Parts: sequence; structure tokens; C-alpha cells
Amino acid sequence: MTGIKSAALVGVAFGYFVFSFESVAQDAVTLPANTADQVAVSENGRQIYPAEFFAAFSPVTALDMTSRLPGFSLDGGDTGRRGLGDAFGNLLIDGRRPSNKSISLGTVLERIPAADVERIELITESGGEFEMRGHTRLANVILREGAGESSSWSARLSRWDNGRLTPRGSLSMTRTAGETEFTFGLEGGLQARRLIRREAFYTGGGTLLELREENDQRDYWEVNPTVSVSTTLGDGSRLQFDGRGWIWEWHRVNSGLVDGVSPTGTRTPIRYERSETFNYGMGSRGSLTWSRDWSDNFSSVTTGYVSYEQWEDGPEPFEVYDPVNFVEAVIFEAEGNYTELALRQAFSWTPGDAHTVEFGAEGAFNARDSFFALTYDDGTTVTPINIPVAQALVEERRAEVFGRYVWTINDAFTLESGLRLEFSEIAQTGDAEQTRTFFYPKPSVTLNWRVDDANRLRFAVERDVAQLEFGKFASSVDLDNNNQTVGNPDYEPQRTWTVEAEWTRNFGDDATVSITVGRDMIEGLDDFEPRFDAVNGRFFDVPGNIGDGTIDRVTLNATTPLDRIGLSNAVLTTFLEWYGTNITDPLTGRDRQFSGIREWEMRFDFRQTFPENQWAWGWDYYWLSNGRNYRANELQQNGFSDGDFDIYIETTRWLGVTTRLGADYVFDNGQDQRRYFFNRDLGGRQGRVVDFVEDRNVREGPTVYLEMRGTF
Repeated sequence: MTGIKSAALVGVAFGYFVFSFESVAQDAVTLPANTADQVAVSENGRQIYPAEFFAAFSPVTALDMTSRLPGFSLDGGDTGRRGLGDAFGNLLIDGRRPSNKSISLGTVLERIPAADVERIELITESGGEFEMRGHTRLANVILREGAGESSSWSARLSRWDNGRLTPRGSLSMTRTAGETEFTFGLEGGLQARRLIRREAFYTGGGTLLELREENDQRDYWEVNPTVSVSTTLGDGSRLQFDGRGWIWEWHRVNSGLVDGVSPTGTRTPIRYERSETFNYGMGSRGSLTWSRDWSDNFSSVTTGYVSYEQWEDGPEPFEVYDPVNFVEAVIFEAEGNYTELALRQAFSWTPGDAHTVEFGAEGAFNARDSFFALTYDDGTTVTPINIPVAQALVEERRAEVFGRYVWTINDAFTLESGLRLEFSEIAQTGDAEQTRTFFYPKPSVTLNWRVDDANRLRFAVERDVAQLEFGKFASSVDLDNNNQTVGNPDYEPQRTWTVEAEWTRNFGDDATVSITVGRDMIEGLDDFEPRFDAVNGRFFDVPGNIGDGTIDRVTLNATTPLDRIGLSNAVLTTFLEWYGTNITDPLTGRDRQFSGIREWEMRFDFRQTFPENQWAWGWDYYWLSNGRNYRANELQQNGFSDGDFDIYIETTRWLGVTTRLGADYVFDNGQDQRRYFFNRDLGGRQGRVVDFVEDRNVREGPTVYLEMRGTF
């Protein structure tokens, strides 16, 4: 079956290959002579796109331009990881990385007016001048001489499926004073999502017992100020500060009516359920970077980073009423805070045109202090519910030394190798106390082969260590799904060896196809680990590591102009990925797929512009195949049958402002989930005796919006 799917995917890629080739060949014949300055040129392993290339897309900001780069997708790096080593994105501004975790790359690009961009370079190979940092492509935005002072704004009004209207907007201003550049920004907005849940509850034999209808209204607001300051010092070095703050509030009211169903099909109200909560959060983060060129071939970058956030959840009572009176309530409340500090020192040495060496070290401290409590209200007495590992302080001290060597062997081959050595200590105090130390070597090797101007091959081998989720050290509850998870002080990071090969083919300057084939060999898969309670003879599960597994994957990316079928200035971008996963289930001993990973994923993005009339339209579609989640006493099957379809129309005819009217989740008939609950006294999921089955459909409905963006 795997071979058939892989062959089908390769067949689709071949179709794109032929279609794109014929399309570009036709374009080459009809291309007017006076558009030569609008065509990208290939130079030293990069595609150079002049600003005129993007004119047909009517861009307002640099973000509009990078989103139209063939074969490129903006990646901000793995900013969810602690420290700075994995937080490097695939964007450069005038050859420098603009930010590190503090401000998103999308925000950086939205601040730059399209008129300030001279060209964008799409870089596909490592070299002495650039560091790929594990990315297959970098976008280097080159600004025009004199660019600097600018302002940008955006405003959006959304109408949700429940009829509510909410605003969202942003404003940023960049000013210069001598060698110093200041940027101040403010973002914020409201949301008014409403989820409609419909559930049916059956016995294991298929007899319908209950029908439930829930209305889940969620109101959310946030405010995010940002500031950036960069300056050139007297010694020629550069100092840059990026900061971001946030404050948010989340209010939720969930109410549900539950009807019992008799054998004859008669529905009778049996209970009413309600919960309401206010959640709050605030925090800030900032980074300071000092970079200096000590000579023509030796430079250094020093980066410091600090982040702090805190949150409070609840108290949230989950109340149950019979058709008339209060019956009981479970009350949930939690609070916590998170701190991160990091310092990174990197040096880069280029002894010759063919060699680049980078080395350095990084240190980090992270701490998460969290607490949650449950109480039971029977209408007379409020009683605490004992939960193990409900309070936990987790602290991590981590150090890493790293080295990277890039060798440009000749015009066709480039070899990039690296080694990172990670040392860490994790200490947990509170309801459970334990200290552990870890050491992980993380080598990597990448070979790039420029076969010719149109074809490139990339081969890579890498070992990665996943991010530990501090929240898994402490217990948690999900009252919506009636699940409780006990914290696991023995939880370890997942380790992965990755082997992959990628073929990229460019067709002219506006079409590209790439196919990536890879295998991930995982040690200590992060999942729910079954445990046996000898006291009651039942299984339960904790977050943990369940053994070794593999992921085989094939990925197709394609950017295709559609002039061949009569759609001028139209581009279709396609992403298609297949995953084949395998792990031995620690509970049953049988082979199964990974929890949470879908076998198929696809995205389509279409856009057509009409420059002479200054308007455009487009749509995008996202779909996932069905997936499963495995727990000790439960099996979940999740569906996404309708996918997510969005559509829009926009114009720049009025004052150079981009005005867009769009709709998201157009065909939203809900996401389906089926849950099998197994008999706990007969071995849970291992015993395969189903007590109950729950079918659930959750629908949000379409959202219509009017958005305006501009610069001044």
C-alpha cells in the first residue's frame, strides 16, 4: 500500500513537471521584449527577483511580496523551543536576520512598504555569506537606498457565524535619527468564536442513550505593543533591540442540554450543563543583539534574550442541573508563570571563498511554576479533590556548544556539516521532586548538488532532540472531555534521526516543483504512556515515552502559473504530504500508527490578479485525512471531511490601500470525532471491551471579514 501511495504522489509531481514546463515554454514565446527587467535571474545559487517582478500582484508590503515567491513559505523557526539555537527563521533583511523570537517575521515584513524593496533574493544553498540554519530556502529582502522611515497600518472587521462583529487592527511607525532607527507598533483585537457541539452517546452494543447539544461562546481580546531599536556604533558594530508585550483575557460560556433516549426513540430532558470562566494572561519578551565585523573574514554575534509570562484560569465551575434543580459542580482553577533567559555567542570565520566556519556557545535557564485545583460542590459542601502532582516547579539549566562548517567544493557541490552538544539539568519540586541530567550530541550533514541552472538535489542526515513540554511534568484535567492526566516526573525528550533527499526543479522564474522523501527514526516517542495500578487493577496513562518508531514521508511542493489554461496572472501553489507511521503499542503489543499524525495533508492556494483594473481574487483550501489518538482506556477517531475553504476578493484602486472582502471556513459542516470508551475493569483498550461510544460534531461556521491595509 505504501508503494502505491508513493507512486501516486510521484505521478502527481510528474504531472506538475510537465504542466509547468509547457506553461513556461509558452510564456517564453509570448514574453514582450520590454519586460526583461521584470524577470528573475539566477546567480550563484540564488534566484534574484527585482521589485518589478511582483508588480502584477499589487503588493503593499514586503509580506505581500515574499508570499508570492515561487517555492517559498515563510518560516519563523521553532520559536516554541527554549533557547535561541532553533529560533532562526528563513528571512533576511539586507543579509541580516531581523529578529530572534521577540517579534514575528510576519510583523517585520508588514512594517516594510513594498516601495522600499529593491529586490528579493531566494537563496537555496549555504555559503560563506549566508547561514541556512537547517532551512532549504532563505528569502533575502534587499531595501532601496534611503529606505527607512515608513508607517503601516491594518484594520479588520469580522462577522462571526453567531452574528457578532469584532474589530482587529495594527499600527507601526519607523523613524530614523542619525544612525539609529526606531520602530513602534501596536496590535490588538477581539474575537467572538462560537462552537456548536452535537453529541450522541451509545452503549457498546450500539443502543442510543443520550443526545447532547452545546453552545460554546468564546470571547477573547488581546493587546500587543512592540518596539525595535537598531543603531550603528562608532566601531562599525550594530546593536539591535526587539521587544514585545502582551495582555489578554478569555471569557467562555458553555451551556448544554442533554436528552435521554428511550428504546422507542422518545427524547426526555434529563439534565442541563453549564460552565463559565474568565482567564487572564500577560507577559513580555525582549532580545538584544550586538554584531560586529572584526575583519573581512571574521565576525561575531552576541544575543541575549529574556521572557516572562503569567496566567490565571478560572475558577471555572462545571455545573450540572436536572430539568429543575442544581445537582452538582466540579470547580477548576489554575495559575502559573514561565520564565526564560538565554545568552548566545557565535563567531564566524571565512578563511577563503570556499570555506566558512561558525562556532560558539549558548546558555539558558527556564522555569515553569504551575498549580491547579479541583473541588466538588454537592450543593451543601465544597470538598477538595485530591490530584497527584497538582503543583510543580520545573527548572531547566541548559548549555550548548556548537560548530558548523560549510565547504563550497565547486560550482556544483556544497557540503554543510555541524555538531551541537547539549548539556542540561532538569529539577522538579513540589508534589514530586527529582533532578536529572542529560547529554545529547546533535550532528548534521547536508550535501547540495546544483545539477544545472534548473535542477537541484539535497541530501541531509540530522539528529534532533525535541522540546520538553514543561506542562507534562504536572497533572492536568480536561473537563470538557472528562479526561484527567497525571504528571510524569520521568518524562524525557524525544530523539530523532532524520534522513531525507529533496529534488527541486525550476521552470523559468515563476514555476517550481520540489519532492522530498524522508524517514524519521524516533527514539522514545512522546505520547501517552500506559501505567498499571495494582491497587484497583486498572490501567491509566501519563505523558511519557512509549518506545521507538518510524515516520516515512513524501512531500510535494509546487508553484504553477496557469496562463496555459487561459488564466493570465494566475498562480496555483500546492502542498501535498503523505505520512506512514509505525510504533509498537506498549499496551497491546500490536503495530499501530502514531497518535495525532494524519496520513494525508494537502493545501492549495490560488490567486489571480488583474493589474490593469487593480483588483485580485483568490482562494485556499486545507484538508487532513482521518487520524487517531490512543489512550489507556480510550480510542479517538478524528475526521476533517470538509476541510477548510477560504475565499477573498481585493482591490488597490482607492488611495493605494489594499481592501479585501473575504470569508473563512466557507464549507464548515463541523469536525467529527468518535470516541470509544473501554471497560477499565477488563483491561481498558487492551481488553477491547467497549462500554460506550460517543459521536461528536463541532461546528464553528463561516466568518466574513472586511480588511484594509496600507502604508504612509
